[in-house]
Amino acid sequence: MSVSRLSFSFVVSLLIHLLTGLNPGFSLAAEPDVKFGAWEYLYGGPVKSLAKSPLKTLDQFRITGAEAKHPFLLNEVVCDGRWQTSKGALQQADGRSAALLLGEANSFELEAGVNAEGEGGWFLLFGLAEGHGYGIYNVTLRESGSPWHLSEFRNYEGVEATDREIARYACRGNEALYVRVVDGKLSVKINRRVLIEEELLPNYEGGEVILGTYDTNYGPKPLKIYGLRLRRPMAAE
Repeated sequence: MSVSRLSFSFVVSLLIHLLTGLNPGFSLAAEPDVKFGAWEYLYGGPVKSLAKSPLKTLDQFRITGAEAKHPFLLNEVVCDGRWQTSKGALQQADGRSAALLLGEANSFELEAGVNAEGEGGWFLLFGLAEGHGYGIYNVTLRESGSPWHLSEFRNYEGVEATDREIARYACRGNEALYVRVVDGKLSVKINRRVLIEEELLPNYEGGEVILGTYDTNYGPKPLKIYGLRLRRPMAAE
């Protein structure tokens, strides 16, 4: 299955900040042997506020990147910030860095409507269990573009040998983010740009899915989240 087959009916609704009235027949095409369950709305659509969302703020979460002292790449991240809603978007309210627990999953599909313009860093961790898992992160620099990295984590620390740049893409305005992990293979697309597709994640076992911002010399990414939904494969009959 190609990530390029992402349905744009949901994307369009995200980008105009309207997650209501989605086509109930909408389906993101999956591998023939993977049948996904219903979407869980984390924010947007029927979930109008953070108070009514299954999202959980992680205000004592720590994760360290492969280059712990780097001024811009994922570093020693201490998530002490809160989240708030403003003009329909979830945004970091305070603190150096901030994180949201989206849920737990092994294989999953995640769709988000985001605005990730501006300097600073943000990340998405997945399959995080007892300190082991994977993550992607992105930072926008003033003079050196906007690299995206993939890294494995052990004991909540990035493994230097696995941390690598996978793409360069500077986010502009409101865009749709799509992340898919099936059978330990990762695909990521933002807007119409495929960042990585069917990348094997060695030793991936599933766990927590966490979205957040992290502090850099420019501060954290001024991330705005307009919609989030997650789905997992149906249980085998």
